[in-house]
Amino acid sequence: MSAELRSRSWLVPLATLRRAPGSRRQVEIAASIPELAITYSCVPEGVPVSFDGAIESFAGGVNVKGLVRAPFEGTCRRCLGVARGHLVAVVDEVCMDHPRPDSDYAIGPDYIDLEPMVHDACILELPLAPLCQEQCQGLCPYCGANRNQETCSCVEPDISSS
Repeated sequence: MSAELRSRSWLVPLATLRRAPGSRRQVEIAASIPELAITYSCVPEGVPVSFDGAIESFAGGVNVKGLVRAPFEGTCRRCLGVARGHLVAVVDEVCMDHPRPDSDYAIGPDYIDLEPMVHDACILELPLAPLCQEQCQGLCPYCGANRNQETCSCVEPDISSS
């Protein structure tokens, strides 16, 4: 899918909404977003991210509220295996006609592009140190065996007798 078509998936028309401050529009979008990754986890490329929420207009802007959901995968911090899960992020953003360049999401006169907002919400929710499972036993520090898959015969040295 081209970047232009992908970006169009996240464009929401606002012209009718903006003519009646206080009006609201339900929005449901599911589309992929490129480069949703941090050091040890990511939303796989091409996998749809979903937004389910509402846009409410007010004089001078709109308020976007909703939930973002996406699957993620990464490297388990204990055993280095594959860790998978689902992220859920809350979006509650005020978007102004004249945004501050360093902090606000811009809106056009006739549309809003939700992709940057949804992208940021996902990045903030991706786990920095994912686990493959809560009970992951990790790797043996002596022989490197994955303790989730096998039992090793390594014995921890007694360092108290030195």
